[in-house]
Amino acid sequence: MSKVKNIIINALNENRSFLMEHESKELVSAYDIPVGKYKLVNSKQEAIEFANEIGFPIVVKVMSPDILHKTEAGVVKLNISSDLELEIAYTEVLKNALQYNSNARISGVNIQNMAQEGIVEIIIGGMRDANFGSILMFGLGGIFVEIFKDVVYRVCPIDKDEVERMIKAIKAFPLLNGYRGHKLADITKIQECILNCCKLLMENPEIKELDLNPIIAFEEGRGIMVVDARIILEEDITHE
Repeated sequence: MSKVKNIIINALNENRSFLMEHESKELVSAYDIPVGKYKLVNSKQEAIEFANEIGFPIVVKVMSPDILHKTEAGVVKLNISSDLELEIAYTEVLKNALQYNSNARISGVNIQNMAQEGIVEIIIGGMRDANFGSILMFGLGGIFVEIFKDVVYRVCPIDKDEVERMIKAIKAFPLLNGYRGHKLADITKIQECILNCCKLLMENPEIKELDLNPIIAFEEGRGIMVVDARIILEEDITHE
């Protein structure tokens, strides 16, 4: 996919070993992984127009190759629900970005949907191992990934049957499977996402780490949505 390769090559040519969030989302969406609606804008007016197009509430984030820890830098504003709030938030995040790093290069401000509540938050990740190649991870996501470490790993490639076993292997599987009368999560879409992530990793050896967390799993028939995406690149791979 030339679009995917261009995103990776542009980052490597800028001597970056990572993709910014909007680049990561653009890349994974090329593999039919749902990331919601978002747009990188460069003015308040453009931000307001897009926010009204996709509907409030929204999230506002500064995108900069020089600011990796966005929350720490104060360049993220959540649950913005009006044009006026958006104007204020837009000004504040840019001001905070330059206070955090006066030399920060600003690529733009990312406007995206505020994530709706789902059945459960999951994580799909991956890494490249020198011996085994592409390794995929799946488990309970959000803040719980660090607390419970309820994750499983598989070496790519994997088929649909193996993905099904992978999903059932986590301790939190009952939460996806309608525990005590709760609604079923859209397991079919989770399976598709895992398979697509495996394909993404295998087709792009430049990717060292993939981290999609949290992914909101909605009820059966409503799909899933990647809220945050992070991709780390191999620094020693060169391109013509």
